[in-house]
Amino acid sequence: MMVQSAGAVRITAVDIATSSSDLAWEAAADGAPSGSGFLVGEQTAGRGRRGAGWSSARGGMYFSLLLRPSLAAADLFGLSFIASLAIREELARRIDGHKVAVKWPNDVLANGGKICGILLEARDHAVVIGTGVNIAAVNTAPGSKLPAISMHDLGSVTTTPDLLASAYAANLMARLDDYERDGFAPIREEWLSHCGHLDATLKVGQGDSIISGRFADLGHDGTMHLEDEQGRRHTITTGDVELMGTV
Repeated sequence: MMVQSAGAVRITAVDIATSSSDLAWEAAADGAPSGSGFLVGEQTAGRGRRGAGWSSARGGMYFSLLLRPSLAAADLFGLSFIASLAIREELARRIDGHKVAVKWPNDVLANGGKICGILLEARDHAVVIGTGVNIAAVNTAPGSKLPAISMHDLGSVTTTPDLLASAYAANLMARLDDYERDGFAPIREEWLSHCGHLDATLKVGQGDSIISGRFADLGHDGTMHLEDEQGRRHTITTGDVELMGTV
């Protein structure tokens, strides 16, 4: 186990664990402060949205950050967006010359492939943000709607999980301070400027139903505004998003 500190962030690195978020929740139960991070070399039970698994072979960044934000419950949705913007910025710095975009609600894409996934969990006034980044080359998981892509695929061969986790955590904590002070409006504008599917045609799966339409806007509450062929607007709060075409 290795522990490193930088400002408001304290990162504990371990070789193997079920998941970095499991470690974060265990620490939260013991009273760990906001800014406690956990980096895992290999996860045996990594998880994504809706209980999906996350490929966790060695060489990727599997990192979870514990937050205790001064936010009303209705404003916690914004954490998804600041996390995706923080890791997008750090990836773009290291993948020069390649398009790095965000996909609603909190995926990050590079050259049209999925390079990062984020899972937020909230309970008892605490939030854990789990983030997985493909640094070394990975295989696309069966059933994935987008191909997997890695930093190594795009020519970034010097990035290590610990360096990326440290930079990302500091970026995210700074953005949290901004969000608590300034609200969601500036986050929304930045997110839209990096959105990989604005005006694109999407399919959104919600249980047994599918809604198709054009991604028209991002609501001030983080919802997706989808416009169907009849011009009707649908407000999407959750769902599995499939892009029709390339990003």
